[in-house]
Amino acid sequence: MSLFDYFRYAPRPRAQFAVAALSAALAITCMSRAQAQTEQAEVTVAVQYGYAYLPVTVADKLGYFTEAATERGQPETRFVIKRISGAASINDALISNSVDIGGYGLYGTLTAWQKTQGKIDIKALCALVAGDNGLYVNDPSIKSLADFKPGDKIAVTAPNSQQAALLQMAAEQAFGQGKAHQMDSLMVALPHPDAISSLLNKAGIKGYIGPNPYSYLLDHDERVSKLFDFSKQLNMRMTSGVLATTGKFVKQNPQLTEAVVAAIAKADDFIRDNPQRAAELFLASEPSKLTPEQTQDMLAKVRNEWGIQPSGVMNLAAFMVRTGALKEAPTDWRQVFFDPVAKGEGN
Repeated sequence: MSLFDYFRYAPRPRAQFAVAALSAALAITCMSRAQAQTEQAEVTVAVQYGYAYLPVTVADKLGYFTEAATERGQPETRFVIKRISGAASINDALISNSVDIGGYGLYGTLTAWQKTQGKIDIKALCALVAGDNGLYVNDPSIKSLADFKPGDKIAVTAPNSQQAALLQMAAEQAFGQGKAHQMDSLMVALPHPDAISSLLNKAGIKGYIGPNPYSYLLDHDERVSKLFDFSKQLNMRMTSGVLATTGKFVKQNPQLTEAVVAAIAKADDFIRDNPQRAAELFLASEPSKLTPEQTQDMLAKVRNEWGIQPSGVMNLAAFMVRTGALKEAPTDWRQVFFDPVAKGEGN
């Protein structure tokens, strides 16, 4: 055996193995840190106004985003919350890469998912709330959808909004298959505050479809009556708000993706368990006509609406295909959501 072979194959002292093992561990640690540092230093989340986005507010104000990011090796990441009015504006900001994550309705999420497949691949990160909507009228003679006359108007946020889709689903239920668009001519697009003002003052509209906190106010106003809540009328609970992002963001930021979902889940628990403090955070984040006591009461009543897993995705998708809003429905709701939520339970 040559001297070279002797040193090559001879047993090494234990200390030598220990040093080698330590060096390998340090190399892995350094590599892991380097990989962690490749994720974004700043994450911008754009949401609209309304109680549906309360989990985002809670996660931001109580430091849940930063806490979850730190736990996943991203302690330096800064989270910025932007308030943007209108789903279309948030959609434009996400497509143009002006924001990283945007607050969508489920209807808008399905539309964006289909239009961006194979491109920027917009999908939902997690559900925010399965909030209900009520149909309110200011005319005592209107007792059902059949009582609306051709000249009457019903306020929705937009003709392609979730409120509009709910009215179409109710119309199909009331008038039969193929009649989903029967009340489309009655729809008028108004922001929630303008719609409520017009409804209460009988200024051009007879009906209004709205979620909390607007429905909470109207439930306590004698000038209007509620025909029904859509969850009961349609016998279906549907996710109304989600956070959505692009495939590029998720691919480049796997730890931050998980951190955002974990922070929202923790915020959901907080809202359920601490309605008074959650009410304070809500009122501090945006203008509202609700008192602190009313806001707390509202949050206590809807405590079961919060959750990161979606509901009603496939029902809405199938309906959108029937009415021409989608070319093709997903075969599974998980196609519309990123992991880790797509690994959970939903429908």
